[in-house]
Amino acid sequence: MKPRDLVAVLNLPKTERLVLVAEGLELLAEHVGTLRDDLIHLQEAGRSRGAAVIDGLASEEAAKLLILLDVVRMGWADTDAVRGQLRNFYNHLARGIYVRVIAGRPADLAEVRRYAESLRRSLYLDGPNDVDWIFRNSVEADREESLYVDYVTTEGDSAWITPARLSDLKLSSWPSMVIDLALALHRFGCTSEKGLEIIAKEWSGVSLADDTHWGVVEQVNRSILEMLEAAGLCSADLTQRDVRLAVEQWTFPLGGLDLSAIKVTKTELAAERERWVASQW
Repeated sequence: MKPRDLVAVLNLPKTERLVLVAEGLELLAEHVGTLRDDLIHLQEAGRSRGAAVIDGLASEEAAKLLILLDVVRMGWADTDAVRGQLRNFYNHLARGIYVRVIAGRPADLAEVRRYAESLRRSLYLDGPNDVDWIFRNSVEADREESLYVDYVTTEGDSAWITPARLSDLKLSSWPSMVIDLALALHRFGCTSEKGLEIIAKEWSGVSLADDTHWGVVEQVNRSILEMLEAAGLCSADLTQRDVRLAVEQWTFPLGGLDLSAIKVTKTELAAERERWVASQW
């Protein structure tokens, strides 16, 4: 047995790949839906901390569904790019970037690229002046601090942190948008083999560059949804919110972006801060 072996899909003939991808997407949709139901039960019981943990897990599983859909949207021609995208399936940082990008409304691909790059930095400066303190990667920090009790050292300070802080969060914070987007796409039929064929056909030949406006993606989204409906693939319980999410929040394909961590050192950030301070005089 070899776990974490999704890259093996590249060993299959192209004619068989969508079958395997569709099978995985259906399983992911079922899992995300079940976790969402459990999340709602925790919300209704006033269990904020547990709801936050389940939301985080369901969000990462929903991101995996979107990662697979992006494999289909990007096509199979660039084997190295597809291999990198399949590896994102197992990467906590890449999944977290998907979760955050989905919640935005970018004007063009360049905006997505800049935002994703900012989320890849292992350390970054922030504070009232944007350079006051050094923080660890926010995607990784938010994930781990919602799951684990830990002793954390920051600049000039050390302290225990605990997920108990989540007990004070508003219950309306969940489910995260990425969860509902993934389930909306599932109800449209995007996770079926026929749905994937439609997605692949509509994205075939679409060329993306940094200056590609959001309207291009929105139009492709609308065309896909219309074809899914015409093919009778939509679920009977599809809602108007599903339509809005699928049209407006199914963002640019991220398959061509590097979502790996960017190593940043404290020395580099300290020097950047010193330059900022010097520029103020």
